[in-house]
Amino acid sequence: MPSLYVETSALLKRYVQEQESDDCRSILNAHTPLITSRITISETLINLRKRLSAMEFAIASKLFRSDIIEFDVVEFDADLSLRAIDVAAGNGLATLDAIHLASALRVKGPKLAFLTYDKRLAACAKKSGLQVMGY
Repeated sequence: MPSLYVETSALLKRYVQEQESDDCRSILNAHTPLITSRITISETLINLRKRLSAMEFAIASKLFRSDIIEFDVVEFDADLSLRAIDVAAGNGLATLDAIHLASALRVKGPKLAFLTYDKRLAACAKKSGLQVMGY
């Protein structure tokens, strides 16, 4: 299986039951390595805290913290910051989505798939030459 870049809208489906959660879990379980950006850690935990009760958050955040150590993490640095600006130009991407796409493009290889459930981000990832899964 190809390696898989996982952005936050997809990763949240692992911890919060949504319409596409079962499909997302199957995709995640079928790929290795899993790759994400350093920003995913903050973005995921903040979103889980907003969406879940205190008890549910405690369980989900513990599971997330044990899962994330298995991911290859793309560090956010000055070069990635500038690449995200270029990626966002003319695409209407939100800041964090541009960072995710720039992160995936940093590690892009012939076997990298990009998992998202965000329509605009999926279109931009396809336009950038990534194999898109999820959406």
